[in-house]
This record gives sequence, C-alpha cells and structure tokens, in this order.
Amino acid sequence: MNIRIPALTALALTLSGTALADSNVTFYGVMDLGISQDRGGIAGTSTRVTSGMATQSRWGFRGNEDLGGGLSAFFVIEGGIHADTGSSTQNNTLFGRNTAVGLRGNFGAISAGLQDTPLFTTLNTIVDPLRNGIARSNNLMASTGFRANNSVLYRSPALNGFSGDAMYAAGEVAGDNAAGRALGGSFGYSDGPLNVRLAYHHRDNNTALVKNLDAARNTLLGANYDFGPAKVYFGYGVDKGLNSASLNNAAATFGGAAPTASTDSRDLLLGVSAPFGVSTVVATYIRKDDRTAFNQDAQQYALAYMYALSKRTDMYTSYALIRNHNGAAYTEGNSEEPGMGNKQFTVGLRHRF
Repeated sequence: MNIRIPALTALALTLSGTALADSNVTFYGVMDLGISQDRGGIAGTSTRVTSGMATQSRWGFRGNEDLGGGLSAFFVIEGGIHADTGSSTQNNTLFGRNTAVGLRGNFGAISAGLQDTPLFTTLNTIVDPLRNGIARSNNLMASTGFRANNSVLYRSPALNGFSGDAMYAAGEVAGDNAAGRALGGSFGYSDGPLNVRLAYHHRDNNTALVKNLDAARNTLLGANYDFGPAKVYFGYGVDKGLNSASLNNAAATFGGAAPTASTDSRDLLLGVSAPFGVSTVVATYIRKDDRTAFNQDAQQYALAYMYALSKRTDMYTSYALIRNHNGAAYTEGNSEEPGMGNKQFTVGLRHRF
C-alpha cells in the first residue's frame, strides 16, 4: 500500500522544510528478510539472517505534477536498506538506487540523475523471472552497466507495440569527455503474451590518469512468452572488453588460485514461471561461457517457490547451485549479498508497502 504525503505531513515538513500541499507524492518500499544458508565455501557452511534475498529491501519517494497540455513533471528518490542491520546499501549511500527528475508527455519521457540502464531494465523485466533477486542472474551474467550516475535517459512512447530508449552518462573527467562515459539503449516489441528486447551498454574504462584501456561492451537479447499455465524466459548476452563481466565476488576462491574476470564471454538464461493459485514456482538455468584462455565456465541451477499471503506479502524458499570449471569461483548471491559458497538455501518473508 502506497502512502500519500498528506498523511505524512510531519515527515514532509522535516524533509523539505515546507508544506507539500496537494502534492502527488508517494512513500513506498519493500522489506525482505529471511535466513540464508551457504555451502561449499572453503570456510565451511554459513547461516545468516539476510536482507533482500528475493527483492532488495528499499524505501523511497516518487511523485508527479500535471503541467497541462499533456505534460507532467516527475521525480523519484530511492535507497536500499540492509534490513538486518539498518545500514544503507550501494556503498552506504542514502539514496543509491535511483534519484532522478524528468518530464513526461506525448513525446515519451526524459529524465536525469542516477538511473537504471536500459541493459539492466531489460535483464530485470524481460529476461530474469526472479528479477535479479534469489539466485540472481548477475551471479554469472554481465554485472556491469546496471546503474549510471550523471545520466540522461530518454524513453519513447509505444507505437504499435514497439518502443525504445537511450541513455548517456557523463564521465565528468576534465579535458577528456570520453573517459568514464557510458552509452546505452534498447529497442523492443511488446504485445499481449510476447515481449522481446535487444539492449546494449558501452562504458569507457579510461580515467583522468589511466588511458587507452579497452571499453566494456555488453549486448543482451531477451524475450518472454506467457502461455497462460506458464511463462517462459530467454536471454542471451555477449560481453566484450575490460570490466564487461566482473566477478560477482572477487574475493571468492574454492581453494585454488584467484579467479580471473572474463573479458570475452557469452551468457545464456532459460527460465520458467508457473503460477498455481496463490503459489508460484520458478526455475532458471544460466550458463557462463568464458571464451578467454582461462576458459572459466560456470552453470547455475535454481528453483524457487513463492506463497502469497496477500497482494503485498509473500513467503518464499529457494535452492540454487553453481558448478564452476577451471578455477572459476562464482558464488550463490542474492540482491544484496554476493554469497559465500556455490550452494544456497533460502527461506524468507517479503512485504511491499
């Protein structure tokens, strides 16, 4: 249940110093807590109370204002919460998930700030039925290009089912406009049970001091189709260049040499989601095909079950396994933690407000 700001007048006054009379502002969030047991790590089994296993715990404000003539202004400020400790996620930033302001009209929408990239939006909404939460897809798939600071994002209106978006993120390096810069976009079709989208992200790795580095380039083709009794998912990614497929847990090893992040890999995701009344069963398979000389391939298998107690509250449990090859050391993580082993069992409670 979203809460309108007029019901939170005291909070609004505290945040802004002025009354927000009749403003269309909503306070919202998710609290997700449960127990995670990780196995397979060299330190042994780890059992923890963990936040955000299925959906990252978060809180935020969003709102819009009708400017007339079909034009409206909108904003969002959103931060992640480690609900088990009360600290902030995203490197301990208060609003590190999304902070943006923009305009929306017949032309589409344009916004600026810290925002999800078109690649991440495609992964989250088209490719992964678990939405990068339990047995998150970026355990193995490209883990860069998910959010961009200093970005400008344009989203087109849908036309006969087709839509596109484009993003530019400034590197803000004096004297070198290309250093640290990111470019991306996506184009797709959505009509009835079918959704198809192709996304691309390019990030320059150069800095003010280090030059001539290879750029990270990620391409992702995704699709899903709802047959009614079940919905099937497909994703295929191509990752090229430095930092195009960063390790989900750079500190992890399984007793051998430290793993090496791939600079040339292919990712495959297959998934199915089947609802049964208030229950939903989800299964996914992900394959990382490392095409460098290290050949550090991996496969992830995951099975999850959700039981809805209401429209806003559900319980869930899951089991996931990663098989690493040739010194690869991918770990079973969730939306807030990279995990500590190659096997993970979870049980949790998720409430949206």
